[in-house]
Amino acid sequence: MPTLADLRDSVFDLVGRPVLTDPNGVDRTQSIITSAINEALRHIQRLAPARVLEKSTTLNFAAGQQSVALPSDYREVITVVLSGKPLLRGDFELMIKAFGTSQGTPTNYSILGTNLYLFPTPNAATTVTFFYRAWLPNLANDTDSNWYTDNAFDYLRFKAAAIIARRLVAPDEVQLFESLAEDALRAVQAVIIAEQTADAPRTMRTVGTPAQPAPQPVATAAG
Repeated sequence: MPTLADLRDSVFDLVGRPVLTDPNGVDRTQSIITSAINEALRHIQRLAPARVLEKSTTLNFAAGQQSVALPSDYREVITVVLSGKPLLRGDFELMIKAFGTSQGTPTNYSILGTNLYLFPTPNAATTVTFFYRAWLPNLANDTDSNWYTDNAFDYLRFKAAAIIARRLVAPDEVQLFESLAEDALRAVQAVIIAEQTADAPRTMRTVGTPAQPAPQPVATAAG
């Protein structure tokens, strides 16, 4: 599996092996390229969210507690489930107007900032299952790797090269690398679609397929 070191070497070659310095003139080439790679990693997670980003956790509310903190790696919610049933998401201001501080069995939720709110406020200890998409941790060590370094290597290196080229004020190179990154993005999205199709339940793939009649026994002539 390709690693951060592999990506950094590739980006370094793509942009012409420059010496990148900080405002004090200190050579920060490796750290600047690593930062560009992690910026590219953030981009690809938004543009091509793979199954590897999907997580779930339980969040506990005490009686009378309206909100709890979201997981530290939270990026976006998929659904919130209470007792096997998904809660309905609502705009925070509308939920406040509709429920105020009333208590009961929650039917709705809202996300504001880094907190999850339930409406009405739970009137008893309540546990929900929180399904969400997470941010992968940044690549930091030379041997670090993840799903995207393996399946989106070209996107990461071309997007990072575009970021470095923009820093070097090289517009032609920026345009070239952004174009190559777009092509690589489409390839990654195709991989994700293929994975999702392969993972889909059989019943979902066969919805609408007419039932085939059972084979009839073949009659043979007597005598």
